[in-house]
Amino acid sequence: MKIIIDPGHSGPTEPGACMAGVQECDVVLSIAKLLGDHLYEAGHEIWLTRTGDIETDDLSFRAKIAKDNGADVFVSIHANSAVNIAAHGTETYYYPGSAEGQRLAECIQTRLIDALATVDRGVKEARFQVLRETNCPAVLVEVAFISNDTDRQALTAYACQLAAALAIVAGIEDYTAKEN
Repeated sequence: MKIIIDPGHSGPTEPGACMAGVQECDVVLSIAKLLGDHLYEAGHEIWLTRTGDIETDDLSFRAKIAKDNGADVFVSIHANSAVNIAAHGTETYYYPGSAEGQRLAECIQTRLIDALATVDRGVKEARFQVLRETNCPAVLVEVAFISNDTDRQALTAYACQLAAALAIVAGIEDYTAKEN
């Protein structure tokens, strides 16, 4: 299976959510690299949309990588943020009307909630550009809230990053098992 992993945001031009010295772009890149390693070990073809900082906030190239490589699945990884610092938990998005995207989101969300023991904020529809412009089942995962002290501590811990990566692997495996 060809899988595109998209660590959201990037570097100084668009680091994503930032709180207490932690940048979303760094946390999600760590998770994405672990995810890529484990998916590769499981025999999948893997592409990351970035392996370090990049100097663009244009999102179209991320979906283009999926199109150009004939991806079977696209997973964008993010850390959420809210003005209300009490907000916490995990949620996964898919493009409205995409039955396969919804199924993939449900598989990944279930595994993330089990592995991370976070609050289940649900599987939701969204018209995010990276979901809208891909031509394969695509999800955007908000692993946890960088704006919440407890979630942020978890996001920066290797054990949580590894658990998130392994949960996403398991979710993708659940998704592909249900295809057959």
